[in-house]
Amino acid sequence: MTKHRSRRFFMISILFFISLICVFLFLYSSFFYIDSITVNGIEKVSESEVLKLSEIKKGTNIFKLDNRLCARAIEVHPIIKSAQVTRHLPREIQISIVEREMWAVMPYNDVFLVLDPEGICIDKMVNFPAGNYCLITMDNCPEQVNLGHAVVSPGIEMVRKVYEVIPEEDLQNISEFHYDSIKEEIIIYTLKGTEIKFGNLDRMEEKTELIGQVFSMEIDLEENGTGILEYIDLRFTGQPVLKMK
Repeated sequence: MTKHRSRRFFMISILFFISLICVFLFLYSSFFYIDSITVNGIEKVSESEVLKLSEIKKGTNIFKLDNRLCARAIEVHPIIKSAQVTRHLPREIQISIVEREMWAVMPYNDVFLVLDPEGICIDKMVNFPAGNYCLITMDNCPEQVNLGHAVVSPGIEMVRKVYEVIPEEDLQNISEFHYDSIKEEIIIYTLKGTEIKFGNLDRMEEKTELIGQVFSMEIDLEENGTGILEYIDLRFTGQPVLKMK
C-alpha cells in the first residue's frame, strides 16, 4: 500500500511539473508578444517621445515588461507629471500620461522659465508665452535651473498660495508678483502700476479682499482725475496705508 502511494505521488508530481513547464512555455510564447501600444493623455508631448522613453517595443513578451520601471523612465520628461503603464492581455499595452500644466513665467537671465504649480521648470522660452500666466519676479534668482527640476525658492510657494486665493476677476488686473527675498515678502503690481505691499501669508483672507478694493479705487481716481495711486500697504493690521503720486 505504501509503495502504491509513493508511485502515485511520484506520478502526480511529474504531471504537476510537466503542467508548470507547459504553462511557462505558453506564457512566454509568441501568443503574448506585444502588438499594440496606445498612449493617452498627451497634448504637448509627442507619442514618439513617450515610446522612446519607455523603451517598450512590439514583439516583446508582455510578461517581461516592468510596468513601474517603464513609468519612471517616462516621468523623466520635464512636461510629464506622472505615467502609468498597464497590461491588457494578451498583447496590448496602455500608457496613461498626466502632463504638467503651465502656470507661471519667471524671467531668468536671458530667458523666461515656464513653471507648473509645483514650481517645476517645464520649459525655457526666449519670448514671453502668449496667454494669461502668473508673472513672478524675484531679486535673488537661483544660480541654476534645469528642465524638470523645481525652482528652489520659498517665494514660488508663497506666490502660489496668494495666487490661489485671489478671485479670477482680480487676477486679470494684476501684472506681476514680486518676491523680496530679504524681507521674505510679496509685492503685487497692478496693470495700472500700483504697488500693493502684500507682505507675508498672515491675514490672507483680509488682504485678498482689500486687493479687490484697490482696483475699484484706481478706476475712481482715474475717472475723477483726483490723482494716481502709487502704493497701498497691507502688511499691518488696521487701515491700510495709501500713497498718492
